[in-house]
Amino acid sequence: MSEPTYCVNHPNVETYLRCNKCGRPICAKCAVLTPVGYRCRDCVNAQQRAFYADFRSVHYLVAAAVAFPLSLVAGWLLPSLGWYVIILGPLTGGGIANVAHWAIRRRRGKYTWLVVCGCIIVGTLPNLLFTLLRPQSQMFLSETSYITSVLMGLLWDVVYLVTAVGAAYAWLRYRRHR
Repeated sequence: MSEPTYCVNHPNVETYLRCNKCGRPICAKCAVLTPVGYRCRDCVNAQQRAFYADFRSVHYLVAAAVAFPLSLVAGWLLPSLGWYVIILGPLTGGGIANVAHWAIRRRRGKYTWLVVCGCIIVGTLPNLLFTLLRPQSQMFLSETSYITSVLMGLLWDVVYLVTAVGAAYAWLRYRRHR
């Protein structure tokens, strides 16, 4: 067995582990598990910088310009479909995320997920406000029926928001390596 080496970041910690990219000795605290083995934080950070190298601020504007109109249409139509929103919400959120990702030519931005999820939330607000401020006189319903219809409308708005934002976040944050 070879002689132990000492971690480059913690000189008093003995280790047998080395970064599989640069070969520097690293301890268990410094090691970052990647799909190809353990790497030091410097190598992982360098790789991450390479992923985001050609991303510019204008790409956030492009993603928002694409996601916002889609979110307005979806946020207005889908909650009115009732329980179908349980199935269509994640499909719509993932679709909006994929269209925005395609519009920025599959470039990776650290906050693209935040821009798209924000657009979905803001795109749902008009329907949410309409549901809350719907006048009772137009409904021709009793007060109990009116309250029930408002609560059901709010329920489907919230279900849509949770499912669509969750799906968009999952597509752009965790599955962005496509």
